[in-house]
Amino acid sequence: MDLSARKKLILKAIISEYIRTAEPVGSKSVASRPELGFSSATIRNEMSELEEMGYLQKTHTSSGRIPSAKGYRLYVDELMGLPDLTSADINSINTVTKLKVKELDRLISEAGRLISDLTNYTTLAVTPVMQRITLRRFEIIAVDSVNFVIVAVTDSGVVKNKMIRTVCPVAKEEAELLTYVLNQTLTGIPIEEITKERFDIVRRAAGMTALLKPIGEFLEDLLEELSTQKLYLQGASKLLSQPEYRDVAKAQALLDYIGDASHVPALRRFTREIDGVRITIGPENGAEPLENASMVYATYNIGTVGRGLIGIVGPTRMDYGRLSARLSLFSKGLNKLIAATFFDEIEDDQE
Repeated sequence: MDLSARKKLILKAIISEYIRTAEPVGSKSVASRPELGFSSATIRNEMSELEEMGYLQKTHTSSGRIPSAKGYRLYVDELMGLPDLTSADINSINTVTKLKVKELDRLISEAGRLISDLTNYTTLAVTPVMQRITLRRFEIIAVDSVNFVIVAVTDSGVVKNKMIRTVCPVAKEEAELLTYVLNQTLTGIPIEEITKERFDIVRRAAGMTALLKPIGEFLEDLLEELSTQKLYLQGASKLLSQPEYRDVAKAQALLDYIGDASHVPALRRFTREIDGVRITIGPENGAEPLENASMVYATYNIGTVGRGLIGIVGPTRMDYGRLSARLSLFSKGLNKLIAATFFDEIEDDQE
């Protein structure tokens, strides 16, 4: 059954009031809103019908009503709209384009911190699983004849290095030859193609050198790390400022859950995208502890490598319109920054 225009106006007013106060909403407070112009009796009847239809629910402690997940979904999909951002909002959000971070992991972590500060909510920033990443360059830097630094740089700007020690002295010419062979054999190909068989080519070309074993171990660790999705949780303490999470145990359960990268919600394609932002509400996120929380998230692109996620997590009583507008602008800035920092040209058509 479709909702009448009047029911939609009343539902929107109730949700707006509940977002503002975090208190169950009664008919009198709705009737006092000048944009409605309906009597208290009419509003009471409509609220009862909205409850019967599943858009509102009653709490045990009050005669007022609060929105249900179904009510929030209708609000997000049809009613809320996106508010205009103030110049202060825009200036603050545009700080993302001024980040001077050349390592992708640090950039994503810092972006998560910024959006947490801007929204005053807990955020999570997730890197892509970098299965299509390639290594751009290797360097082996001699400290002395037995101590070396191995450096690997990826095409997405990730820089990894490690101090290694050999069991016997290594001549400068050996280190230079191995550096050359590594760059000729292992760069410019997807990391999943760097197999044991390919490293055997490196062994044969570089000859017998004490550097081979520690560098082989470095490569194993590097490939495992690059293939693992990373999650950065920022502003965790801000969850406790929400009335719904003043119970520390409840807040901790949610933080523990979303802080585990294996629990990152799948990108919910069935939800409506609003200017690059998607919203999952309550039970849409799955079982406890996420079924009583909501997530507002956007994606960012790492060229052909994959797509990461940056999102806001909080109670279902969030100001979805304001958060969506801020996150949309922020994610667009992040996409441009990544393209400008790690790639030769910005891709105009971001998916």
